[in-house]
Amino acid sequence: MLPLEIKNLIYLVSVFFGLFSGVVVLWYGYKKYRPNVLFGFSHLVLTYGVFIVYLIDSGNFSLFPDLYRTGNVAGFLFAPLTFLYVRLIIKQRQISLLDLLHFLPVVVYIIDFFPIFFQITSQEKLGLIQAEIDNPAVFVYYNQSRFFPANFYTIMRTFQIVFYWAFSALLIHKFAKKFEESKESFGKDWVSWMRFFMVAWMLLFLPYFILNQFGSPQLGFDLLHFTGSLTVLINSMIIFFFPKVLYGLDEFNYKLQTVTKKEIEESNPVLLDEERISEIKQKLEKIMERDKVFLENGLTISELSKRSDIPNYLLTLYLNRVVGVSFSDFINERRVEEICKRIKNGDLQNLTLEGLGLGCGFNNRNSFISAFKKFKGMSPSAYSKSLDLKA
Repeated sequence: MLPLEIKNLIYLVSVFFGLFSGVVVLWYGYKKYRPNVLFGFSHLVLTYGVFIVYLIDSGNFSLFPDLYRTGNVAGFLFAPLTFLYVRLIIKQRQISLLDLLHFLPVVVYIIDFFPIFFQITSQEKLGLIQAEIDNPAVFVYYNQSRFFPANFYTIMRTFQIVFYWAFSALLIHKFAKKFEESKESFGKDWVSWMRFFMVAWMLLFLPYFILNQFGSPQLGFDLLHFTGSLTVLINSMIIFFFPKVLYGLDEFNYKLQTVTKKEIEESNPVLLDEERISEIKQKLEKIMERDKVFLENGLTISELSKRSDIPNYLLTLYLNRVVGVSFSDFINERRVEEICKRIKNGDLQNLTLEGLGLGCGFNNRNSFISAFKKFKGMSPSAYSKSLDLKA
């Protein structure tokens, strides 16, 4: 192996922390909070891309010839995975089969380089590596494409990253504006983190446009990929030292996994005895039936705790341990029931279904339809039609 330079040492350190933190996020996402599965994969593919850059820059790619040309797979996966994560957190829009279209470019790339991946030997790949490794900027031109000219995939990947960055940044900007107006406290860390991430993400493509036009391609290669390694390293540190960001906007899940766990360990056995449960139930029924707080857009568990005069950790425990639902399901089920009442009362003569959903507290059309299907087993329009048939 060649002696490690400072730059390559930073690459390796970022790969180590990126791999460790990515696995932790994946495990946590699978066990506790599913949206983090998307971010975990996004973080890992970016980490893998940094590892490939280290192999190119250090000249050690010959030790791993079977990884030849796999770096671009990570490049094409990173942006759509990150965008889908941001969209899921902000819009609460679940992943669908249609979202597989986001991964069409990586499928095209794999088909194009199928012979490189699966038909030539490791020794032949080694020969290709040795022919290009002395010039890293040329190494990533992907000259072996069967369908497109040299450097096509570098350009295509860069524009794909710009495209998804623009849509992600727009989502975060609009949400952050509304979030600040609402004066909510939970989710502030996530919003700040995402703003930083958008700046770091921008550095993954900006040097390409600037230095390829006005500077050295080699300098562009170094700056572009070095900022990628710093992004991985800083994100890993944020995950380790500010794990709250992994809860996104889900305050209930955060309280359940942190505050309530501590309270359960330190409290006495009568924390939720029959008398306390009855008291909490009465307070909730009162504020739900009298004030209909569930109709308020953006209602949080902290706000409900304050207005019902139930300690936050007790409310969280009650919903999770006694009722057996998440906070969002607890609120959304009542919103759906209210919508059903209004449909029966003829409110659809003056409002669309979407307008009815937004008026009952849902943030957007997708979350409204998803919640309605979950609790009624059919779409709002199907429910409305079923009432007409019964009539």
